[in-house]
Amino acid sequence: MGDLDGRCFVKRNGGFFPADFAAEEMTASVADGREVVFTVRKARSPQHLRWFFAMLRKVCENTDDQWLDEEELLDDLKEAVGLSKKKINPLTGRESQRPGSISFAAMGEAKFVRFRRRCSYVLGQFLGCTPEELMAETDETQSPSVVPEREREPA
Repeated sequence: MGDLDGRCFVKRNGGFFPADFAAEEMTASVADGREVVFTVRKARSPQHLRWFFAMLRKVCENTDDQWLDEEELLDDLKEAVGLSKKKINPLTGRESQRPGSISFAAMGEAKFVRFRRRCSYVLGQFLGCTPEELMAETDETQSPSVVPEREREPA
């Protein structure tokens, strides 16, 4: 099941209830008394992801064209923190790195937090300052304060 196939539910009083129209529609399509199987994944924070990409953009802007854009930096970070696989092209015999995915379907919030922390460490070593220091001048909607307390870097 991909991200677009997933449905959001809220747990209340020991039961799961539809959190939006798509989930209500799915629930309505199941006959009363029918058993279903749920796979539970905690929702990823879109704000957290936006902050991460804003950080990548800020790094790109402040590293003298080291990377063309956030996607290129992200691919390098994936390799640096071990979220890539070596692959040999059977047509050329050349070895390359294939970056892994950080999509909502491929990576839950806890794993994403660990990934982001590793990326912050690598970037801190490269830049000589923490990415959070670099991000201090961003606006409120993309500041680390939108990242829940339990997921922030220790001070």
